Amino acid sequence: MSSKIYISVIVSFFLYVLFQVLLLKNFILFDTAFCFLYVAFILLLPLEMGPLTLMLVAFAVGFSVDLFYDSLGINAAASVFIGFLRPAWLNIVTPRGGYEEIVIPNLKTMDFGWFFTYSLPLIFVHHLILFFLEAGGFDLFFFTLSKVFFSTILTFFILVLTQYLFYKKAA
Repeated sequence: MSSKIYISVIVSFFLYVLFQVLLLKNFILFDTAFCFLYVAFILLLPLEMGPLTLMLVAFAVGFSVDLFYDSLGINAAASVFIGFLRPAWLNIVTPRGGYEEIVIPNLKTMDFGWFFTYSLPLIFVHHLILFFLEAGGFDLFFFTLSKVFFSTILTFFILVLTQYLFYKKAA
Protein backbone atom coordinates (compact mmCIF):
# COMPACT_ATOMS: atom_id res chain seq x y z
CA MET A 1 0.00 0.00 0.00
CA SER A 2 1.17 3.48 -0.77
CA SER A 3 1.71 6.16 1.84
CA LYS A 4 -1.27 8.05 0.41
CA ILE A 5 -3.53 5.12 1.33
CA TYR A 6 -2.02 4.88 4.84
CA ILE A 7 -2.71 8.57 5.42
CA SER A 8 -6.23 8.15 4.08
CA VAL A 9 -6.86 5.21 6.44
CA ILE A 10 -5.59 7.15 9.47
CA VAL A 11 -7.68 10.23 8.65
CA SER A 12 -10.73 8.04 8.00
CA PHE A 13 -10.25 6.32 11.36
CA PHE A 14 -10.47 9.59 13.25
CA LEU A 15 -13.32 10.95 11.14
CA TYR A 16 -15.48 7.84 11.53
CA VAL A 17 -14.87 7.60 15.28
CA LEU A 18 -15.52 11.31 15.83
CA PHE A 19 -18.66 11.24 13.67
CA GLN A 20 -19.90 8.18 15.53
CA VAL A 21 -19.34 9.46 19.06
CA LEU A 22 -20.24 13.11 18.50
CA LEU A 23 -23.23 12.89 16.15
CA LEU A 24 -24.53 9.35 15.90
CA LYS A 25 -24.32 8.28 19.54
CA ASN A 26 -27.74 9.77 20.25
CA PHE A 27 -29.22 9.20 16.79
CA ILE A 28 -31.84 6.56 17.61
CA LEU A 29 -35.10 5.98 15.75
CA PHE A 30 -38.08 4.66 17.71
CA ASP A 31 -35.85 3.02 20.36
CA THR A 32 -34.99 0.22 17.91
CA ALA A 33 -32.82 1.64 15.09
CA PHE A 34 -29.30 2.64 16.03
CA CYS A 35 -26.72 3.87 13.53
CA PHE A 36 -23.21 2.43 13.84
CA LEU A 37 -21.56 4.07 10.86
CA TYR A 38 -18.07 3.34 12.18
CA VAL A 39 -18.53 -0.15 10.71
CA ALA A 40 -18.04 1.52 7.32
CA PHE A 41 -14.44 2.19 8.28
CA ILE A 42 -13.80 -1.56 8.49
CA LEU A 43 -15.76 -2.31 5.33
CA LEU A 44 -13.93 0.36 3.31
CA LEU A 45 -10.41 -0.66 4.28
CA PRO A 46 -8.13 -1.58 1.36
CA LEU A 47 -8.62 -5.04 -0.12
CA GLU A 48 -4.95 -5.89 0.13
CA MET A 49 -4.83 -5.45 3.91
CA GLY A 50 -3.79 -8.68 5.63
CA PRO A 51 -6.22 -10.48 7.98
CA LEU A 52 -4.21 -9.87 11.15
CA THR A 53 -3.76 -6.18 10.39
CA LEU A 54 -7.44 -5.94 9.52
CA MET A 55 -8.48 -7.46 12.84
CA LEU A 56 -6.09 -5.18 14.77
CA VAL A 57 -7.45 -2.10 13.01
CA ALA A 58 -11.03 -3.33 13.59
CA PHE A 59 -10.22 -3.79 17.27
CA ALA A 60 -8.79 -0.26 17.44
CA VAL A 61 -11.89 1.34 15.94
CA GLY A 62 -14.27 -0.80 18.02
CA PHE A 63 -12.35 -0.12 21.22
CA SER A 64 -12.26 3.61 20.47
CA VAL A 65 -16.04 3.63 20.16
CA ASP A 66 -16.32 1.54 23.34
CA LEU A 67 -14.36 4.18 25.26
CA PHE A 68 -16.99 6.78 24.46
CA TYR A 69 -20.02 4.50 24.76
CA ASP A 70 -18.93 2.85 28.06
CA SER A 71 -19.91 -0.48 26.50
CA LEU A 72 -17.26 -2.80 27.96
CA GLY A 73 -15.81 -4.08 24.68
CA ILE A 74 -18.90 -5.18 22.78
CA ASN A 75 -18.17 -2.83 19.86
CA ALA A 76 -14.60 -4.12 19.78
CA ALA A 77 -15.78 -7.75 19.81
CA ALA A 78 -18.28 -7.20 17.00
CA SER A 79 -15.74 -5.22 14.98
CA VAL A 80 -13.01 -7.84 15.32
CA PHE A 81 -15.46 -10.53 14.24
CA ILE A 82 -16.39 -8.74 11.01
CA GLY A 83 -12.68 -8.00 10.51
CA PHE A 84 -12.20 -11.75 10.76
CA LEU A 85 -15.10 -12.52 8.39
CA ARG A 86 -14.36 -9.87 5.78
CA PRO A 87 -11.58 -11.71 3.87
CA ALA A 88 -13.67 -14.88 3.62
CA TRP A 89 -16.74 -12.89 2.55
CA LEU A 90 -14.67 -11.02 -0.06
CA ASN A 91 -13.57 -14.37 -1.48
CA ILE A 92 -17.22 -15.36 -1.82
CA VAL A 93 -18.41 -12.14 -3.49
CA THR A 94 -15.32 -11.59 -5.68
CA PRO A 95 -15.83 -12.49 -9.33
CA ARG A 96 -13.80 -15.36 -10.75
CA GLY A 97 -11.35 -13.05 -12.54
CA GLY A 98 -10.82 -10.83 -9.52
CA TYR A 99 -10.70 -7.05 -9.62
CA GLU A 100 -8.58 -4.82 -11.79
CA GLU A 101 -6.61 -2.31 -9.74
CA ILE A 102 -9.37 -1.76 -7.21
CA VAL A 103 -7.92 -0.87 -3.85
CA ILE A 104 -10.92 0.14 -1.74
CA PRO A 105 -14.36 -1.52 -1.95
CA ASN A 106 -16.79 1.40 -2.10
CA LEU A 107 -19.52 2.76 -4.33
CA LYS A 108 -16.94 4.86 -6.16
CA THR A 109 -15.24 1.77 -7.52
CA MET A 110 -18.04 -0.83 -7.45
CA ASP A 111 -21.67 -0.83 -8.47
CA PHE A 112 -24.55 -0.70 -6.00
CA GLY A 113 -25.49 -4.39 -6.37
CA TRP A 114 -22.01 -5.60 -5.47
CA PHE A 115 -21.72 -3.13 -2.60
CA PHE A 116 -25.12 -4.22 -1.27
CA THR A 117 -24.09 -7.89 -1.40
CA TYR A 118 -20.75 -7.12 0.22
CA SER A 119 -21.70 -4.74 3.01
CA LEU A 120 -25.23 -5.61 4.15
CA PRO A 121 -24.44 -9.14 5.46
CA LEU A 122 -21.35 -7.89 7.30
CA ILE A 123 -23.31 -5.04 8.87
CA PHE A 124 -26.02 -7.52 9.88
CA VAL A 125 -23.48 -9.86 11.53
CA HIS A 126 -21.87 -6.92 13.33
CA HIS A 127 -25.21 -5.77 14.70
CA LEU A 128 -26.26 -9.31 15.57
CA ILE A 129 -23.19 -9.81 17.73
CA LEU A 130 -23.33 -6.30 19.17
CA PHE A 131 -26.97 -6.38 20.28
CA PHE A 132 -26.99 -9.94 21.57
CA LEU A 133 -23.84 -9.26 23.60
CA GLU A 134 -25.49 -6.11 24.89
CA ALA A 135 -28.65 -8.05 25.81
CA GLY A 136 -26.57 -10.63 27.65
CA GLY A 137 -28.53 -13.56 26.32
CA PHE A 138 -31.62 -14.55 24.41
CA ASP A 139 -34.28 -13.49 26.95
CA LEU A 140 -35.53 -10.68 24.73
CA PHE A 141 -34.85 -12.53 21.48
CA PHE A 142 -37.45 -10.92 19.20
CA PHE A 143 -36.93 -7.41 20.53
CA THR A 144 -33.17 -7.78 20.10
CA LEU A 145 -33.65 -9.23 16.63
CA SER A 146 -35.85 -6.27 15.68
CA LYS A 147 -33.08 -3.92 16.88
CA VAL A 148 -30.60 -5.84 14.73
CA PHE A 149 -32.84 -5.69 11.66
CA PHE A 150 -33.80 -2.02 11.87
CA SER A 151 -30.30 -0.91 12.90
CA THR A 152 -28.83 -2.79 9.94
CA ILE A 153 -31.20 -1.03 7.56
CA LEU A 154 -30.50 2.38 9.11
CA THR A 155 -26.72 1.87 9.14
CA PHE A 156 -26.72 0.65 5.52
CA PHE A 157 -28.89 3.59 4.43
CA ILE A 158 -26.59 6.13 6.13
CA LEU A 159 -23.53 4.34 4.71
CA VAL A 160 -24.87 4.54 1.17
CA LEU A 161 -25.93 8.14 1.70
CA THR A 162 -22.43 9.11 2.86
CA GLN A 163 -20.93 7.24 -0.08
CA TYR A 164 -23.06 9.24 -2.52
CA LEU A 165 -22.45 12.53 -0.71
CA PHE A 166 -18.72 12.35 -0.06
CA TYR A 167 -17.29 10.07 -2.74
CA LYS A 168 -17.34 10.97 -6.41
CA LYS A 169 -18.23 8.24 -8.89
CA ALA A 170 -15.31 6.95 -10.94
CA ALA A 171 -15.31 8.09 -14.57
